[in-house]
Formats: sequence, structure tokens, C-alpha cells
Amino acid sequence: MAKLTLIDGSSYLYRAFHALPPLTNAQGEPTGALFGVVNMLRATLKARPDYVAFVSDASGPTFRNDMYDQYKANRPPMPDDLRAQVEPMLAIVGALGFPILRVSGVEADDVIGTLAVQAHAQGIEVEISTGDKDMAQLVRPGITLVNTMTSTTMDDAGVEAKFGVPPNRIIDFLTLTGDSIDNVPGVHKCGPKTAAKWLAEYDSLDGVIAHADKIGGKIGEYLREALPNLPLSRELVTIKTDVPLDAGPTELALREADTAALRELYTRYDFKAALKELDSTSAPLPPPPSGRGAGGGRVVRSARPGRTLTPTPLP
Repeated sequence: MAKLTLIDGSSYLYRAFHALPPLTNAQGEPTGALFGVVNMLRATLKARPDYVAFVSDASGPTFRNDMYDQYKANRPPMPDDLRAQVEPMLAIVGALGFPILRVSGVEADDVIGTLAVQAHAQGIEVEISTGDKDMAQLVRPGITLVNTMTSTTMDDAGVEAKFGVPPNRIIDFLTLTGDSIDNVPGVHKCGPKTAAKWLAEYDSLDGVIAHADKIGGKIGEYLREALPNLPLSRELVTIKTDVPLDAGPTELALREADTAALRELYTRYDFKAALKELDSTSAPLPPPPSGRGAGGGRVVRSARPGRTLTPTPLP
């Protein structure tokens, strides 16, 4: 069975930035997140999936900001040291041969969700490389989550073991708990255990809402107070799986790496081990098997005017 690997690039960058010490190159440019991203991509390069995409958030607001102007409003600005590593990261990832997708008006999650569902419908195995809990709603037979930082894989059973609910109830679960990071309102004081308990008892969010008057104590009061906001919260935490794209999963193949560009980038950022590995082989990544597409260089447009998905050009 063919396989599609979808890499949550924004998640990769933030996780690498916070997990590693503040490294710099000889010129004083920050490199810690870059170093972490390159290391996390190694497993994908070794696995050589049939199709792959590195999906990153585009700049600017999304449809969720249109729905709720306080969405992510509590987030501090991106640290300057991290912002400085975004474009170099995309240059390195592109030079490694990964198609890079950034869609304005939606989040990386929505592009990943759309491609995952499309590939699944075509009988392609899907692996989503991420540490984002929201992605658990996409899990089903044939779609799994992989956390390269912890070397763990999450399938249906893994989602239920971690959250206490199956994947098809993750949206309801997140609606009840809310998301403080994204500033999505939930039920005050409703934690994961309470949300899982309610969903086990009443089957779904709609069931919890229908029986809100039967839930006692202070938490019941909080639930009833939150009822007007729950439909909005449900929309905010739901990953879109119908983003209009001109390119489908089978058009996302690893390209042959740009060795010259990699050598220049690795030298600039003092990636000595990667540079040594590059120089010890004829190419850092074997070319794709015959019959695969080029996988890059396209501009994929969404149906919304002014919204484009553009694989970032190589340096």
C-alpha cells in the first residue's frame, strides 16, 4: 500500500525551539530550531514514503479569526529568535526535497486534514507527524499520528488510551475542555476526565447539552453557563477536511535533494555533522523511484479569492 506522510511543520518548529538550547552559528544567527527540525526529518527521509508534504502555517488571519476575533488573541508574539529561523527552515526543508505547503486563510491543520482524508479515500496509508492533540480527531484505521520527538505512534486505541474517548469524539472532547493555548472557550473547570466522563455517559456533545439540566454541582452550573458558546467552540476546534486544492496527495512526492543548496545552508548554519554526511555521499537522499511525480514547484489555489497554496521556492 502506498503511504503519505504529512508533516506538521509549525508544530515541528515550535517544539524544536522550546526543546533545544539557544544555539547560534559563527555569525550569531539563531540555529537551535533549525537543528531540531533537520534532526526530526531524518526518520522521514529514511522511511522514504511514496508521498510527503511539509505543511506550515501561512502568515495572516484565518477563517477562525473571522468567526471569533479572540481566537489565539492571548498568544504572545513569536520570539524574534524563532521568527528569524522560519525562512531558513523552509529553505533547508525545500532543499532536502520536501514539497512545502502554506495556505493563506486556513491553518496547517486544515491542509493536513484535507490531504489525509483525500488520501484515505484513495486507499493510501496516512501518517501525520505532529505533537498537536487536535490532530487526534483525524485518526481512524489507515490514518495514524507519529510523534518523532517521543518516537510514539497513535492509532484509534492510542487516542482512547490517552484522552479517554475515541477519535470520533475528540471534537466534542476539545469543545468541552476548551483550549487555553488557542483561546477557545470551553466549560469552566471541565478537565479531560470530566469531559470523558460526560461523553461516556451521554455519548456525544449533543447528548451532554441535552442533559445539561441533569448535571449537578458547580460544574453543572458552569456547563449551563457555557451552553451558548459551545457551538462556536465546536466549530473552532474542528479541523477542516474540505479545503479546495488543485493538487492531490499523489502529486506530493519527494524530489531529489538540491545538494548545492544544502551544502551552502549547512555551511552557513554550522551544521557540521549534516555537512559531513552530505559530503560523504553522492546525494543526501536517493531520488524518488521511477514513476513518481516531481512533487514541487506548483502553485495550488484554493477556491477563496486571494488564497493560495504555494510550495516555497528553493533558494
